[in-house]
Amino acid sequence: MGKSNTKLAIFDTFKTKGSGLTGEANRQRAIITILASNVNYVEKTRTGISQRIAKKHGVAWKNIYSGIFRDLDEILIPMGIAKEHGRLPMKRGPKALQELGIPYYHLTKKVS
Repeated sequence: MGKSNTKLAIFDTFKTKGSGLTGEANRQRAIITILASNVNYVEKTRTGISQRIAKKHGVAWKNIYSGIFRDLDEILIPMGIAKEHGRLPMKRGPKALQELGIPYYHLTKKVS
């Protein structure tokens, strides 16, 4: 098995700012916090997570969506920290999404 390219950044700090957390570290912490909280399934989709974080920081959710997508699909899911929990039905939008639904996530109980 080769070396994994996934990198959890929740403890990464800026080299030039002392102990200030990187944007990626803050974003991953926020994702984990949302998935750990008792919110409805709609808020645990990629869009829901993006909207909650964006509202808290006063930015447009569409600007941070790609970072949320990458953190989930390339880091948190491959590392076994988060997992797809189910899919919400979609009434409008692309036919493929209507048929498959929108995934929502939860934290795993990884012990390794």
